[in-house]
Amino acid sequence: MATIKDVANDAGVAVGTVSKVLNGHHVSEENKRKVEESVARLGYQMNYYARGLKTPYTYTVAVIVPDILTPFFACLVYYIEQELYRYGYRMFLCQSMHEAKKDSYYLQLARQNKVDGILGITFNTTELSQAGDTPVVMIARHLENSVCVTSDNFHGGELAVQELAARESRRLLFIRSGSHLSSETLKRGAGFVAACKERGLAYEVMDSGDDADGFNAEDIYDYLWEHMIDGKLEFDGIYTSTDGLGLTVLEQLRRLHIQVPKEVQLIGHDGLRHLNRGAYLISSIAQPVEDMARAAVESVIHRIRKEPVQEMTVLPVTFVEGGTTRIKE
Repeated sequence: MATIKDVANDAGVAVGTVSKVLNGHHVSEENKRKVEESVARLGYQMNYYARGLKTPYTYTVAVIVPDILTPFFACLVYYIEQELYRYGYRMFLCQSMHEAKKDSYYLQLARQNKVDGILGITFNTTELSQAGDTPVVMIARHLENSVCVTSDNFHGGELAVQELAARESRRLLFIRSGSHLSSETLKRGAGFVAACKERGLAYEVMDSGDDADGFNAEDIYDYLWEHMIDGKLEFDGIYTSTDGLGLTVLEQLRRLHIQVPKEVQLIGHDGLRHLNRGAYLISSIAQPVEDMARAAVESVIHRIRKEPVQEMTVLPVTFVEGGTTRIKE
């Protein structure tokens, strides 16, 4: 089995340089390339157990997400793991399923495994607030004495209205589902309302409140049906708080024989693609998922190393075409 000395000899660099590369510290791009090529060529594998005995670190970060079935979370976790690996860290993945009991269970496991840091996407912040000295970085969520990485959700709502209005939609509807606990995602609706008022556009909001289950397909169908006048929907532009919700709305519009985007335009939020790589599922406000993962990992690494870190990182969003909006003239 190759050792760190073997890697150093093969790469033609000092052992200390190899160690810096493996631990994510800064070295020249040339030396980094040499080390990475030697690691791959020799099949070097880091001994995390022995490494943990020599340092106060386990080089493990716990990542707590609601679930990994939701495409956005799955995509985010994918990029987080890649970025952690680049720094020489392992990922301890936990899915809470929005249950405080599971958050508590995984936080206890994280402590037992002495993780160096925690990346969290959870509303059960009471549990994370008891993480002690373990550095915590939240993604689009708020926690006292923590760092937050998010996208510009308020501008996302504004941008949805801007794009719908530019394509001649004048009567808008915002549909939101999920918790009302402190979260950056609540700003999507605030941005939508502000932009509608600024432009003098008629609008309405359909909100599930704090119902943990949110809206189901029949709830949305009934709401849309109640807003049909002479066979036409009262709204000609709809913005949803997530793409998943947007897809449900699209199904119900088709069920009501409403043509999208000819009669009603639809914009979701997240920027989900078919199999996370293909075409966009619907027109959407895309979050920079890879950049968010990179910023979150950088932030938690800085906190682990007790280095200065920005308390709030807000990354830009963009509008993407997905076939549910008309071509802008």
